[in-house]
Amino acid sequence: MEATSDDPQARLAELAELADAGRTAFLALAESAWQPAENSAAARAKIDVTAKDPATSSADILAGFDLVSEVVVSYLEVAANHLGGLAALYRSGEVMFSPLPLVRSVLEYCAHAMWVVGDGSGTADDMLARAYLEEFVSSEFAKMAAGRMGSKQDDPHQHAHKRWKAIRERAIAAFPGTTPQDLGNRTIGSQTLLSPESAVSWMFGLLNANANGSVNEKQSEGIYSFLSSGTHPSLYQARQMRMYVDRGEYVGTVLKVDLDYLERLLGVGVIAFYNALSYVVSFYGLPAQAHDELTRQIDDTMPNYLKP
Repeated sequence: MEATSDDPQARLAELAELADAGRTAFLALAESAWQPAENSAAARAKIDVTAKDPATSSADILAGFDLVSEVVVSYLEVAANHLGGLAALYRSGEVMFSPLPLVRSVLEYCAHAMWVVGDGSGTADDMLARAYLEEFVSSEFAKMAAGRMGSKQDDPHQHAHKRWKAIRERAIAAFPGTTPQDLGNRTIGSQTLLSPESAVSWMFGLLNANANGSVNEKQSEGIYSFLSSGTHPSLYQARQMRMYVDRGEYVGTVLKVDLDYLERLLGVGVIAFYNALSYVVSFYGLPAQAHDELTRQIDDTMPNYLKP
């Protein structure tokens, strides 16, 4: 892809604007309060999911379709805000190592949002099971963190433990036959929570099969491994960017990053978010204006990134 500007800083500013556009699209869609349109897939799922779950939503713990919707939208919200973080990094020129963990996280959150909605082959019960798995494991992490950062007798841990127990009981009530051991194994009914890496592979596989995607499962694993090498301690990324310079008495190094690489890196995150947002907009039957505007901005900034 050719840069639209000969000035690297100007190009970074353009890319930052595109990252911001993803967050702007999410905020525009949030004005709908994520209410399913009549005759949408979400409207149909809402009827079935509500009938399946005997619990009712409270201020602290959601149930039924409220839970499904909250999980999906929250994951998209985090991904959108990570795009905002990427915009800040690109705008300021802090692009050596910092973008990699954010792009990886964008992919993970988008993948889990899409996984909760499902690939269309399952039932509304499966959707509710996936939402409860995400909620249960999230509450388990909260309980674990509170217990390790302070005493188990402290209020934060007591509250987290109470909430975790309530969610466990609600999941078992909605899916009779589910045991605490099943939940410990991250399983409800026929649904087992995907790991972050597996979810990203699942997402790319779904897009490749149904949306004319350009990344297959093996390639998605390569992308995830590359992003992980910039998230966990690894010498790989630093060595890729080091350029050796003869200082006379010794050989030193400087860091150098290619602008095309930075475009491709941001493109991975933006397109993943774009596809997840498209998936969720279609599920809810929401107006397309915000998504169409994001489409236009991607086409203007990164021509040919979106397949016809």
